[in-house]
Amino acid sequence: MAGRPDTRTQDELLAALSTGSIQEQKEILERLAAIGEAEALDAVIELLRDAPEETEDEALQALRVLATKYVPTDRYALAEVVLPFLESTDWTQRLAAARLVNTHPNELAVDPLRDLIEEARERVYTERNNRFSPRRILAERSLWEGVLALANCVKLNVLPEILALLDDPYMRPIAVRALGVIGSETERPHLEDLAEDEDFRVRDSAQWALGLMDERAAQFMLPPDQLPPPPPDRLNGLYWMHRQLRASSNELVQLLVVRIAIEHLLLDVFLVEGRNPLDCDIILREYEGHTPPDPEKNETEVMRVWHYQWNGPTLTPGEIPDPPPAPRRVQSTRPGVMHHSEDETPRITITYPRDLLSSAGEGLVTFDCQFDTHFGRGWIYQLTLGERDWSFARVRQTWSS
Repeated sequence: MAGRPDTRTQDELLAALSTGSIQEQKEILERLAAIGEAEALDAVIELLRDAPEETEDEALQALRVLATKYVPTDRYALAEVVLPFLESTDWTQRLAAARLVNTHPNELAVDPLRDLIEEARERVYTERNNRFSPRRILAERSLWEGVLALANCVKLNVLPEILALLDDPYMRPIAVRALGVIGSETERPHLEDLAEDEDFRVRDSAQWALGLMDERAAQFMLPPDQLPPPPPDRLNGLYWMHRQLRASSNELVQLLVVRIAIEHLLLDVFLVEGRNPLDCDIILREYEGHTPPDPEKNETEVMRVWHYQWNGPTLTPGEIPDPPPAPRRVQSTRPGVMHHSEDETPRITITYPRDLLSSAGEGLVTFDCQFDTHFGRGWIYQLTLGERDWSFARVRQTWSS
């Protein structure tokens, strides 16, 4: 069977990381991004101190995932390996670095972030007539992440700079969000006025900023005995809350829904990219045989349905719809590209082989993440039952839009 999963333990992967070939290091980094724990974050930081150029992209991607999931033991060690990427000639790396600094703010990043913001604004202006060019899209995302990261790093010290950005119509929406990140109560009346702005993007940003400030104020007012205990094992609180979700008492169903669909895909992949939905349906389907169905022709039996909500988070069982959800139809002649209709609810469809839950012990499972009219992706994973528990490994991506 193709794509047999790597069943090595984290300790075995980490031991091989420093001695393996370039290709082996790339594969280990991808695997650590999927299953790594806090020690993997430390190892990737150490690797990036003198990583060969050929593995930088994979190491940075692993760092993005692991540093979102776990708290580093030394934030200055993290900054030391991340800050050079803020000045990279590769804007994909600059975007990844800006997101990391936004997640783990550090005052050492202030000047590199200011340079990134200035260069990104210039690039966006240069590409102003090419709305969907990759250069402009990368520059826009880097610009937005850079502004938020700058606000996160030094808060009130950059308030005058953020307020000055409000004079630029293009920059107003992200500047308003940055005001919420800074969290100055003196700006609350200003944000309340902006929540009535004629530009809907500014209104949305102001409402988001006020919500963030209200959430912080509520946490600050909690008495000490009502503060939640810190998550174990350096785990980020967001991931800890998601790991408390329960889909089923069945170990495999719990793995498919919570560990892979929600944690590995919604958080590790889409949250890191800033593209996770606020809510979605998760549909569990079952197929006969060993070959997964084509996602655009998937009319297999629906076994379970859940509704996931980011706020909380919550995962609640739902009724199986009658008739079952229709498969998403491909409307493009381009292979591997799916387009969705306007009225479809975001959803993740998990399709597993019927005998996987009984005696087979291994099989191919598809995860089709379809979020809106223009965005979604699908993958095939292999699940294998080991001596004690299940393991999973990505076989390939099947489509994207």
